[in-house]
Amino acid sequence: MVSSMKIGVAAGWLVVAVSMGQQVQQPQQPAPAQATTPARPAAPRDPDQLRSFLGLGTKPDAEAAKRGAPIYGSNCAFCHGPTARGAEGPSLLTSDVVLGDDHGEKLVPFLHEGRPSKGMPSFVQIDDSQLKDVTEFLHLQIENYANRGAYKVANILVGDPAKGKTMFDARCAKCHSTSGDLAHVGSKFKPLDLQRYWIAPDRRTPTRAVTATVTGPDGVVTGTLTKLDDFQVAVQDASGAMHFVARGPAVKVELKDPLAFHMQMIPTLQDDDIHNMTAYLENQK
Repeated sequence: MVSSMKIGVAAGWLVVAVSMGQQVQQPQQPAPAQATTPARPAAPRDPDQLRSFLGLGTKPDAEAAKRGAPIYGSNCAFCHGPTARGAEGPSLLTSDVVLGDDHGEKLVPFLHEGRPSKGMPSFVQIDDSQLKDVTEFLHLQIENYANRGAYKVANILVGDPAKGKTMFDARCAKCHSTSGDLAHVGSKFKPLDLQRYWIAPDRRTPTRAVTATVTGPDGVVTGTLTKLDDFQVAVQDASGAMHFVARGPAVKVELKDPLAFHMQMIPTLQDDDIHNMTAYLENQK
């Protein structure tokens, strides 16, 4: 509406000017302001800048941490876990005492005293240099936990392809075939992605989506399930329309999950099962 008023005013001035035999330049309209979204800063690639970006504090001494590992293991791991993530005692990765320390200046005195009232003994029998190595070990665990960019995926192709084939024939051949839907699957994925793919296939493929048939007082609705909780069920029908139905005694919900077998299988898988199956599928090229 504002633009229309501006155009009308400009046109009026032009009519007056023509009637007076004068030439008037139509005023230029200012360009509308455009909202801009600030560019997201890229994560730094320099290791030191990345540490600062993640708020990791000072860099742990890797050699000292290596010396401190067995000391921690024999004195602390039974309570706080082998990587300080907690066991019978709390995780140390979020401990204010640990996070407030850099190189043992606070932790070493703390370890000397302990917290006997909370079940933590003092470690006066361990000399300061060894306790400092333990603090470096703790800081390294925080580093490993927080800095995912430093993770290195080990070789996962450690299974027996022959045993993987036996498992495939017993569990998977009813629905899948290495000459059909899984033909050349080993050439389509990297090993880690292949392992994820066969354990829990991507549901974004329409044929793998969970569908629901909802029967209620207002009729029956069938479509792709988008939400299901104790209070409501949401279904998207074939036309794309969304239907929201409040759950209650008069509402019946029937689900069909094409990946139900996979979901039931996951808790039963042992490490060897995963390794063997991945090795077998990786050979299907």
